[in-house]
Amino acid sequence: MTTVIKPVWVQKSCIGSLSLIFVGALFSCGSLPLSQLNLGFNVATIGDVQQKRQVDVEVYLRGKVENRAPFVGNAAYQLQDGTGKMWILTKQALPQVGDEVLLKGEVRYKSITLKELAGKDLGEVYVEEMQQLQRTPSSNKGK
Repeated sequence: MTTVIKPVWVQKSCIGSLSLIFVGALFSCGSLPLSQLNLGFNVATIGDVQQKRQVDVEVYLRGKVENRAPFVGNAAYQLQDGTGKMWILTKQALPQVGDEVLLKGEVRYKSITLKELAGKDLGEVYVEEMQQLQRTPSSNKGK
């Protein structure tokens, strides 16, 4: 059996390359626009979605249901995380106030322009729910 001994500079360059790849991977994960990894999904914060206003973009959101609004044919519920609140339009059964929800949806924007305010846009960003991935009932039920 022949043992191959690599020069020290080859060993150091391999370690340096692996270190560079590892550090690069850490920084690239940290710079994802909608950013925390959760159950294999890039879960966005509501604050980021509201600030960026990127319409027709698919997002994953997680938060607590704060309010509900039933309509004919569909409904909406207000989702809150640590960064803000946002209305979610859904055709599925409404979650209960206090439930924790993980959803997949598309960002939408409804423009509301008022002539009385010199054409100022008072529109709002909301998410149209495509799929409810997880729902955890509130622990406050029956209290």
